[in-house]
Amino acid sequence: MASGSELVVSAIQITAVDGEIAATQEKVARLLDIAGERGSDLVVLPEVWTGLSYSGSDLYRETAETIPGPSTDLLAEKAKAYGMYVVGSIYERGNDAYYNAAPLIDPGGSIVGKYIKTHLFDAPDRTDIRSGIRESDKVKAGDELPVFETGIGHIGVSVCSDLRFPEVYRVLSLKGAQIIVCASAFLSPRFDHWEFFLRARAAENQAFIVASGQYGVEPKSGIGFVGRSMIVDPWGVVIATAPDTECCITATIDLDFIDEIRGRYPLMDQRRPSLYGIIGEDRNPE
Repeated sequence: MASGSELVVSAIQITAVDGEIAATQEKVARLLDIAGERGSDLVVLPEVWTGLSYSGSDLYRETAETIPGPSTDLLAEKAKAYGMYVVGSIYERGNDAYYNAAPLIDPGGSIVGKYIKTHLFDAPDRTDIRSGIRESDKVKAGDELPVFETGIGHIGVSVCSDLRFPEVYRVLSLKGAQIIVCASAFLSPRFDHWEFFLRARAAENQAFIVASGQYGVEPKSGIGFVGRSMIVDPWGVVIATAPDTECCITATIDLDFIDEIRGRYPLMDQRRPSLYGIIGEDRNPE
């Protein structure tokens, strides 16, 4: 682990095969060991890292777990073993619905809290997706944008298509987030969108972004993912990028750099909220 305002952060990139949860858990455990041996303070896993279940209409129900449950128990074990925070999303089986939920686990193995994906990916008419996707047919959207106060700073959590909504990241930043996590399964071939959204969100909010993604083609559904997990600094500079393989990327970041960047260009102080009222209006009234 780094010292002072410095932190070691890692992003784990995998291809989760539908229905093969045990094999995926084993793979993630090995990569968490690598992250832990590197002294990571924070590790980010992809979106629905236990399997996206796109190859069957109801497979997500079989993949879903309670929180806490077997997969979060695994993350808690590794978090405690290496003294690190771990976050990534899974399908959560709730009392009345299913969710795309990202629990944040602390170095003691406890769940600090969880974020439920707020902006679901509904794209049934995309010609570049074999079956079309309507995430809202499976899971219920969350209604909160929490920022977690932790021993390594204030952490905001987002999931995949949240990235296309700058309002999410601005709210997290205004709530004090220094590091914003993006657990993703960003669909191929939109690498250009993936990179510039991450850089823009970091630069416009002057915060660190740690983004992890699913990689490659999931063999049962045939759906491909961008991968290219990234760590981006508050100036919008990519300081680490994953190669096109399953892996763990790691970088050292310095939270003091946030204050330096905000001192150079105090964007937050120059905001004019009175001009932005329309942003909070419902543009699709029922």
